[in-house]
Amino acid sequence: QIEEKLKALLAQYKLSYAILRVTGTTRRLVASVTELAPMQADELVEKRGPALAQAYDSLNQPTKALEGFARGQGVPLDKLEVRDNYVYAVKRVAGRPAAAVLPQLCLDLLNGLRWGKAMRWNRSGIAYSRPLRWIVALFGDQVVPFTWAGVASGDLSRGPRFADAAARLPAGGFTTFSIRDAQSYFDAVAAAGVVVDREERRQLVAELVQQVAASVGGSIPDEAALLDEVTDLVEAPQALLGTFEAKYLDLPAPVLIGVMKKHQRYFPVLKGGALVNHFVAVANSNELAHPEVVREGYEGVIRARYADAAYFYRADTGRALETYSPRLATLTFHAKLGSMLDRVERLKALAPQIAAMLGASPAEVATVARAAELSKADLMTSMVVEMTSLQGVMGEIYAVKSGETPAVAQAIREQYLPRFAGDATPASLPGLALALADKLDALSGLFAVKAIPTGSADPFGLRRAALGVVNSLIATQTDFSVRAGLEAAAKLQPVAVSAEATAETATFVERRLQGVLADQGFAFDVVEAVLAVRGDNPTAAVRACAALAKDVGQGWWGDTFTAYARCARITRPLTEELPLNQGAYTEAVEHALHVAYVAAEAALKLVKEPADILGETLRVLHLPINAYFERVLVNAEDETLRRARLALVQHIAQLPARVADLSKLQGF
Repeated sequence: QIEEKLKALLAQYKLSYAILRVTGTTRRLVASVTELAPMQADELVEKRGPALAQAYDSLNQPTKALEGFARGQGVPLDKLEVRDNYVYAVKRVAGRPAAAVLPQLCLDLLNGLRWGKAMRWNRSGIAYSRPLRWIVALFGDQVVPFTWAGVASGDLSRGPRFADAAARLPAGGFTTFSIRDAQSYFDAVAAAGVVVDREERRQLVAELVQQVAASVGGSIPDEAALLDEVTDLVEAPQALLGTFEAKYLDLPAPVLIGVMKKHQRYFPVLKGGALVNHFVAVANSNELAHPEVVREGYEGVIRARYADAAYFYRADTGRALETYSPRLATLTFHAKLGSMLDRVERLKALAPQIAAMLGASPAEVATVARAAELSKADLMTSMVVEMTSLQGVMGEIYAVKSGETPAVAQAIREQYLPRFAGDATPASLPGLALALADKLDALSGLFAVKAIPTGSADPFGLRRAALGVVNSLIATQTDFSVRAGLEAAAKLQPVAVSAEATAETATFVERRLQGVLADQGFAFDVVEAVLAVRGDNPTAAVRACAALAKDVGQGWWGDTFTAYARCARITRPLTEELPLNQGAYTEAVEHALHVAYVAAEAALKLVKEPADILGETLRVLHLPINAYFERVLVNAEDETLRRARLALVQHIAQLPARVADLSKLQGF
């Protein structure tokens, strides 16, 4: 927000600059503007006044209207300009010094910030994400004076949060340091021990935790989300190695890692790919007076967490996974869509249907049916109640413990994939079928009851569900009709699902597909052309975009596309599909084009993926099409001949119909 709003404000206040740098820590937000202009740019203000007919009378003397306009604009009558039968007042407004406008600019910036969660902590009544304690605002070596939320700007900053305790200051005291000028800000903060640049701090945290893990011969797994969170929790990082009792390694690794990440933001340590009884924690102070005391504190907390986890695990595995399912009746999914147990009943019917659509074998369909029956049982286990992020993961572990087949257990875990952008997608067909069924059921039912995402609000995660459908199909290169899946899901809902609701849901998924294709680098018109035909099948859409983008980039495409467009444009007004009538042709070029068309149509029908040869097929038709239009009047006076000629051109225009709507390409 700061970067976007400050750019806009600097433009609004007509202050030029070289570089804008925005970064920060959990305790300070920083915007640095390099080479800020000392003065606003002069502004040429132009106001249109009365028309000439109202500006001057019959004797060509200024009217009262013109005099009032000139007086209001502060421009002499003889300086007014006449253009386009109107009178204009043009004046140059000199820019003000930057120092004079920066206080208001800063206030505009702070007032414009919006917070997902905010608080009010003093009499100012201004909302901010947490109590605001100080503001540093410098233009060169001069303080930019203003007061916001009861805090006056100045040149004093504070050190890391725990520096106050390290300095043995009395309660309520805090360490401060002054900033000489704007140019020396980053050096001054660094001297206080703060790594203010976020990317630099992220890299430092990554290096520190790896170094500490290496001290015991271990390594830290790739935990990008945890690394981001820790980066935003500290500003003076120091990594410490901790240890826990080896007996806890008997717990499943996802449990141990989940506890570390969720509760304590610790990094797990691996040796040879296996978890060991060490962890790395990052303290928010680079000068710990007693690191051993801090380490003991970290270890004591994780020891208690693991004792709880061990208890939960023993309790959960004391009974079969399927015995937890009846309790799902007490867990509401949505007031109009029933309980989670009702949802499981829908998945038991829907998932096998989806599996059949994917071409599953009878054994795979049976696996999907059993996995669907157990799909939500782990939600009622103590471990998942404590850590919802382990849903599906514990389901797989408990299913194996209960004697279910590995395929069933794997599908239970894969139903939730992908959980976020870049996450793994289902690796098995039963897992893919259950994942699709889970997401399509949610989308269909929630759209039917109008629980639709609005703005940033998406309480049921429907955007994530739709993206999950798209990304799973693309990653597994699976052809699948999203609309057919939604229609199957709609029939099982406890509420009536209208055709309009299903169409709206399909469009919602298609919009997510549009975003994915754009992120893959395909041009917007190529994406639009393909989605018009293949928006229902994400994997087929990717193939078509790749093939069409390749064709559009060829040197011959321009002439080929122009020739095709002639056929498409002339037949666009037709409301009926005309039959071919070769017997009505009177010119040799008609027969030549007909033969070329028949060959092209046959070629496109023979291949599994017509997108792969569409460009070359149209290229072959380029010259016959041009010859045809040069020598033949398509809209002939004779109706039979006219319909025959239009039919041939119409059939050529329909050749890309299984790939894309080429009329949506630029230049059509």
